[in-house]
Amino acid sequence: MSNIKNNDDNIFAGRHMRDAQAKWDRLSMSDLAEIKTKAQLIARVEERYVLPHEVAAQDVEIWGLNRRF
Repeated sequence: MSNIKNNDDNIFAGRHMRDAQAKWDRLSMSDLAEIKTKAQLIARVEERYVLPHEVAAQDVEIWGLNRRF
């Protein structure tokens, strides 16, 4: 078995991480590196931007429309 971490366990591998950081500049690269699911991204956007859950969820959904995860 290999000890190499698989990038598939992070929804923000590569370009998506940079795109997300450009969209939500209050999220650090460290924050994004810890996020593994869309639900975690919504929670972090909600927290950092002090948004209602519904608004954060809609923002993430719209951002993710043209991205494959």
